[in-house]
Amino acid sequence: MDTYGMPHVGQSAPAFTARSTGGVVNFPENYEGRWVMLYIYIGDFMPCCTSDILALSNAAARFQSYSTEIIAVSPDSVAAHIAWLLSLRNMNKGSDINLNLISDRDLNISSKYAVNNVGDDAGKLEKAVVIIDQTGVVQAVHTFPHATGINITELERQLLALQTARYQFAMTPSGWTPGDEILEYPPQTLATAGKNVTERTASGSRCVDWYLCYRQDSGLRKPSPTSQVEAQRTKEQ
Repeated sequence: MDTYGMPHVGQSAPAFTARSTGGVVNFPENYEGRWVMLYIYIGDFMPCCTSDILALSNAAARFQSYSTEIIAVSPDSVAAHIAWLLSLRNMNKGSDINLNLISDRDLNISSKYAVNNVGDDAGKLEKAVVIIDQTGVVQAVHTFPHATGINITELERQLLALQTARYQFAMTPSGWTPGDEILEYPPQTLATAGKNVTERTASGSRCVDWYLCYRQDSGLRKPSPTSQVEAQRTKEQ
């Protein structure tokens, strides 16, 4: 089994083909044009992973409204996944689990994403959540010990922050949530810095200093003609 390093932000997400409860998955081809939240976990019928999967399933429809698919991977067989899904459906008040569970029997996927430990801990898995954009590029990576559950609220906030920064060509300040002010990119030349506050204030931004200006969150989270205008404006600064 090959050993890989954890993919970094800005790198292409490792590709894989594997069997799942929804059939054969080819990643990233099957998810072209959509963001993906990839959850790699230790195994089925584990208490902490059970709580994670239930939380992810209950959030899946909301994430789909953000053009984002949630997929989950563990070393269990497809048959084990199916048995677990049936058990989870009973816990979920009879509602289906809205996730595709992928079988990684040979640890190929977990190794590519460096969730499979090496050395003295070889074969012992931890958990990871990787946020991947619509072009197949990694945008965020989180790793967790097996006994710590994921935080759906924070993962959702981070996804929306990433999409806001991408499509509004801005930055999100500490603690940002949708609807809060966002940050303008700072000027890149002395000439534009000198007139930045005046021009930004005139366009409705709130400037604290020449390099620190806030503007309203427009709510744009996907590609649009407006996002292209913002990209051009940013390049010209």
